[in-house]
Amino acid sequence: MDEQKGQQMPDFDRLNDRIIAEGSEIPSVSIKTNVDPKNVLEDNPYFDKSKTYSEEELAKLKKFFGG
Repeated sequence: MDEQKGQQMPDFDRLNDRIIAEGSEIPSVSIKTNVDPKNVLEDNPYFDKSKTYSEEELAKLKKFFGG
């Protein structure tokens, strides 16, 4: 059974369509404060104002960023 899994696994040395980054050794914390903008899409580097988003995409962005 382990042999079958090995055959289905991609050769990670040959992959060129993704980045496999090392894990961080330093813990990180994200905190929402009272100085954060009320609108989570305002000054958000992950929100492209020139792109047209569907209502579902906007809802997902707002939910992810706590809006």
